[in-house]
Amino acid sequence: MDLAFNLLLTLLLEIPIVAFFFRKRKRKSVMGVALFLNLVTWPLVNIIRFNTNWNLEIVEIVVVTLEGVGYWLIIKCSWKKAALISLIANAVSFIVTKLVHIDPEFFQKKVTIIR
Repeated sequence: MDLAFNLLLTLLLEIPIVAFFFRKRKRKSVMGVALFLNLVTWPLVNIIRFNTNWNLEIVEIVVVTLEGVGYWLIIKCSWKKAALISLIANAVSFIVTKLVHIDPEFFQKKVTIIR
């Protein structure tokens, strides 16, 4: 449950941040690119996190770089803008997902069904 919540939180944070940097007519396509890049890099980070003992901060630096290159190549913006977008979006989502946790007891368990 924690992984699904973190993915949802990451997408809800990063996609609007990326969209903020572009004009209205280009936002829709940029949001799709942000969704695609996050759906590619997020599972990779978690596979690395659970199967290795690598430092998570180093892995996040690699993700920032990969997403920045992705924005640069796919969106065709300047590499400085792509790097800045990737850095800000990933920093915000990294910090927020570290600070915000959901208690497994938050969701009600099905005890009985009343007929």
